[in-house]
Amino acid sequence: MKSFFERLSELFKSRIFIVFCGVLVLFVILVFRLFYLQILNGEKYQQELKTSIMNEVSIPASRGCIYDRYGRPLAVNQVAFSVKIDDSINVDFADSRNNVIDIVAKQIFAQGLTLENTLPISDTNPPEFLFDGDKKAEKEWKESIGLSKSNLDISASETLEFLYDKYDISSSYTESQKRGIVSLAIESSDRNLMLINLINTLRENGEEIVNDVPISQSEPYTFMFDGNEKKEETWKKEVGMEDDELKYSADETMDYLVDYFGIAKGLPETIKRDMVSLRYSLYLIRYKKSQPVTAAMDISDKTIAVIEENQDTLPGIVIDTDSLRVYPDGEYFAHIIGYIRSMSAEEYDEYSQYKTADGSNVYSMNDVIGKIGIEKVEELNLNGQDGEILVEVDSLGRRINTIETKQPVSGKNVFLTIDKNLQMVAYNALEKYLADVQIVRLTTGSSKDKTVSTTELFITMVESNNISAKEILSSTEGEQKAVKDIILAENPALSAENSEDIETAKTIIINDIEKGLISVRQLTLILFEQGVITGDEDYINSVRSGSKSALTVVLEKLRSGDLKPYETGLDPCTGSVVVSKVDSGETLALVTYPSYDNNRLVNTFDNDYYNSLLQDPSTPLVNRPLSEKKAPGSTLKMVTSLAGLETGVISPNTTIYDQVSFTKAGWPYAKCWISGSGSHGAINVSHALEVSCNYFFYETMYRMGNAQDNTTLNSIKTLNEYMTIFGLNTYTGIEIGETTPNMASAEYKERTIKSQNPDASSSQTRWTDGDSIRAGIGQSVNNFTAANMAKYIATLANGGTLYKMHIIDKVDNPDGTTFKEVEEVVENVHEFKQENLDAVYEGMLLVTQGSKGTLRNAFRDFPIDVAGKSGTAQQSSLRSDHTLFVGFAPYEDPQISVAVMVPFGDSSVSPAPAIAKEVIAEYMGLNYQPENDYMENILAE
Repeated sequence: MKSFFERLSELFKSRIFIVFCGVLVLFVILVFRLFYLQILNGEKYQQELKTSIMNEVSIPASRGCIYDRYGRPLAVNQVAFSVKIDDSINVDFADSRNNVIDIVAKQIFAQGLTLENTLPISDTNPPEFLFDGDKKAEKEWKESIGLSKSNLDISASETLEFLYDKYDISSSYTESQKRGIVSLAIESSDRNLMLINLINTLRENGEEIVNDVPISQSEPYTFMFDGNEKKEETWKKEVGMEDDELKYSADETMDYLVDYFGIAKGLPETIKRDMVSLRYSLYLIRYKKSQPVTAAMDISDKTIAVIEENQDTLPGIVIDTDSLRVYPDGEYFAHIIGYIRSMSAEEYDEYSQYKTADGSNVYSMNDVIGKIGIEKVEELNLNGQDGEILVEVDSLGRRINTIETKQPVSGKNVFLTIDKNLQMVAYNALEKYLADVQIVRLTTGSSKDKTVSTTELFITMVESNNISAKEILSSTEGEQKAVKDIILAENPALSAENSEDIETAKTIIINDIEKGLISVRQLTLILFEQGVITGDEDYINSVRSGSKSALTVVLEKLRSGDLKPYETGLDPCTGSVVVSKVDSGETLALVTYPSYDNNRLVNTFDNDYYNSLLQDPSTPLVNRPLSEKKAPGSTLKMVTSLAGLETGVISPNTTIYDQVSFTKAGWPYAKCWISGSGSHGAINVSHALEVSCNYFFYETMYRMGNAQDNTTLNSIKTLNEYMTIFGLNTYTGIEIGETTPNMASAEYKERTIKSQNPDASSSQTRWTDGDSIRAGIGQSVNNFTAANMAKYIATLANGGTLYKMHIIDKVDNPDGTTFKEVEEVVENVHEFKQENLDAVYEGMLLVTQGSKGTLRNAFRDFPIDVAGKSGTAQQSSLRSDHTLFVGFAPYEDPQISVAVMVPFGDSSVSPAPAIAKEVIAEYMGLNYQPENDYMENILAE
């Protein structure tokens, strides 16, 4: 029997033992390695494992530019420095929190603002808890602020001392300030403290916080949905609101957002509003935190330096470059170009249908898109394809390595048919002649211009908010403070933060102006204080002393352009101009007055400015040439002429005697405008157009159909047929949106009356001869835009070819090659008899050149022969008539049609033809002056 040692020796010599030992050694090494990795360095490697991840960072593509027909820029991109927040970077002030709190507090106090005390401790001496004896609530609050169990019974005074010590509050602060600082510290996360620090830093350096929250930026808060309740509800759901919360007012919604984003309630209201803006922007990219959010754009070098120097208290704040959208001369083109802004959730649902070649979304939730105008219509072409960087980031979200880069592709460039210079000349002419009419009405007046007193002017300016009652209620000095004291003497409870109070203040101001308690001198000085008009100290002192009257100031400022017609609120203060090429449908000018500065609605959306536009009685957001419809008046008489000529009820040589009062169509009798001053006598169609004889066109319409012959409807049906030939029955075709014209017809009359009175009888809805004759001179229910009228005149000028109007000329790829070119579209061609066209053309020329032409004085000595026609239409007996001009030029070789519409502008100044004349002069080069005077200098030598 083998001994133990022999067996042990055999075991050591066994190959199994050797294998076992090898396995054992490997197992020991493995256990040691696992101990080293998981026990000694486990936390470190776990953190590295968590953070060594790949992130996709978007590289925004440059948006395509917009140019006029000659390549002059209307919308371009400008590179600027921006402040961005990288939400993927962790914000942890564990070692410096008290220092950051102190910095933030000092920033707030330096701005003259306060921190509200929100602690549940009274301001009494000694202080007491405000839990109404609820010991459980008191205990929970004490635990939440960090008190140990052994200290849960300390007094309110001792609790304050604990908090002051915990947050290292300096004794240099007042008791009120200390409590406000502690409230801020308790209610704010580290991230929110960092954002407050950023806001204060930006404010101190004059920067503007980016705001995409659709709520006004100052109290009283209002929603920015233009009254669209569905959009409002969709947005509220987007930020987690539900049930009764969906009915919240703007103020209640702001309170909700402050709670939702954990913003300290004791912050000043202006900072809370900016905090909501930044937190909302971060909320929108909550599922893609590696994508930086822009906090401020186009920042100064000083701001860059301050932020770079304070990275320890501004972690995650980076300086980057952004492409800003800029609209050169934006006010002239705002309604054409539009503007871009971040998309809403509703819009994202719409645009998410667009995919790239690899199937990914073209748009992300935080992209900007065109909201109106060309920016919206050509969005898919203007929008570029974003690039992408695949990066590896560490535990703090910092980039470790760039793995892959996909370069962005710029958007396409859009070229319009608009002539930039012509557009600007038309806008300036419109503004100039509106001012001229107002000046006449403020001074001499005329048979067409009711004199307006200075008192009436200032009352109108208060009513139209051009003198701001809100600013007066917020004032602390100057004439505004004096007027504020008068208002508060009558109603001390009024506040500038309450919209109803502001309206009450307006009523008090108006009443006191009428009573003489507030003088026009005071109101003139308020115009200076509110920045409506400007003047140096000597000028303002001359007003204050009375050596320069309020009326003198207003007239001087209107003439110089410092006071704009729309700012007075007087009639006329609006208008539109359309210029088109007669042989192609190209639109050369599409002018709206007043306009707005679309630069204030891009990059950093100015909610307060937008809200002021919404409330402005002159409705500057309305695209008038395409949306404002007025009765055409006598400018429709060319259609009536051709309808009569082509159907044979009159010929070019037919004469009709003007009997002034037209009785054949029944009571009430329609009269010629010359009634009371004689008669136009026996005239043919050309001279009827020259003198705009209503009677001639009454008779023409009557001959085309009447009750006596049992053919009443024939008259209006024939007129409708010819109105259709000139495109007055439908849209013009201009791409940026327009309203449907109203063409007088038997069907339209019946539909309109029944919509107002479903029980209307057939006698009430029946079309009559009286309706026909009035429709023939542009009255009845005819209503057209200036664009409709320009299309009609272009068709008339070219002899009957109806072109679809357009303002887009072509779209180019970024490399300059053509992507799309807009071709001419002929919608209809009508062959008129030449002699009939000639008779109408002659009549339009006589309007401007004839011895009795209604516009002979307006076009006297004008070197270009113009075929024109003016018209007026009454809307209210309390206001001036609307005035219109339509025409084409040159007469011998028509190139452009012009339509000018000035609501409530009928005046001795004749603004519409005067504006048209300046437009034609610009197009024909009468105002051209060589920019290079080199040859003149040579000749002079």
